[in-house]
Amino acid sequence: MYLQASQGIFIVEDNLLYQQLIARELESFGGQLFFYTSGEHCLANLCRKPSIVVLDYSLDGEINGLETLEEIRKFDPSIFVVLFSSQKEVYSSENRQRYGSFDFLEKKDQSFSLLKKLLQTKVETEEVL
Repeated sequence: MYLQASQGIFIVEDNLLYQQLIARELESFGGQLFFYTSGEHCLANLCRKPSIVVLDYSLDGEINGLETLEEIRKFDPSIFVVLFSSQKEVYSSENRQRYGSFDFLEKKDQSFSLLKKLLQTKVETEEVL
């Protein structure tokens, strides 16, 4: 199952190379891809009501990925968020308790294809719609 055309995917990543690598893995989902380099820009565009947010921890701007996640949860707790970062320590039980449930993938070479598999599983089980 694929996303409907009206359902978007936010890629919140300040590294343009990583943006493109993530986009290449996710373009087959069929939803529109939106690119943001800061948490502030992501939050300013939540009115687009994304189904999925792929979120880096270290971002340009005033707020980091966890602070962005917190605001996303306030806006709509049903948005599926994957924290995709090289800072693996952010995936702690304390942070999951404070910011709500989120999936985490550490940035490594094979992680881009793992991201696609994770989202494919979520979409197929209709947890992301």
